[in-house]
Amino acid sequence: MSTHPNHTPILELLPAYALDALEPEEKRQVERHLPTCEICQAELHVYLSISDHLPLAAPDADPGPALKRELISRIQPPAASRTASPTLRERLQRAFAAPRLGWAALLLVLAVVTGGLLFRQAAAPAQHTQYTLVGTDAAPEATGLILVDESGQATLQVNGLPPLEPDRQYQLWLIDANGQRISGAIFSVDQNGHTRVTIDSPRPIQEFSAFGITIEPWGGSQAPTGERVLGFNL
Repeated sequence: MSTHPNHTPILELLPAYALDALEPEEKRQVERHLPTCEICQAELHVYLSISDHLPLAAPDADPGPALKRELISRIQPPAASRTASPTLRERLQRAFAAPRLGWAALLLVLAVVTGGLLFRQAAAPAQHTQYTLVGTDAAPEATGLILVDESGQATLQVNGLPPLEPDRQYQLWLIDANGQRISGAIFSVDQNGHTRVTIDSPRPIQEFSAFGITIEPWGGSQAPTGERVLGFNL
């Protein structure tokens, strides 16, 4: 996979993307770019790992009003640069209001304000593995990304998959060198064709030689029965 040369604007959007605080067009811009850029994928993986785990590890508490105001004021843009669209400040205020998300949002904002040094230092020793899934003729605009962190935990992120009928779901298959297929996840997508799920695998992801996503009945199948929409090394 190549590294996209124009990833810098996307890097600036990744903290808000991890908090699901982007406007729809910005979100689509990030999701179109991610499969093409290893740098942005690695950065996003760090932010997602933090936003996934810190809300559960932190006690039920909300940052004090004074601390919130100070942080928000530091990222507030000059009046001349404001537009009718919600600003990053407004989006982060919404993120702060989400249940159990206050401290995760606070720490992500601190990373942006300080140049990301805290998270980069924490992630420096980590080794990540990633696999890019490519859309088939059934879903040519779809993209998928499997990220494996240093602990072996794997996450699947897909974009551009068509929403299915209520009695259908997508199913991820983990395929070993002998062609045996193991179900790794059963999922649906939102109206924009996006979702992110944790992969349930009995073995390290690196032991599988291929991955595929098919359309299956609701609740999944014992073996692939439907049309394949995404794949890696197939």
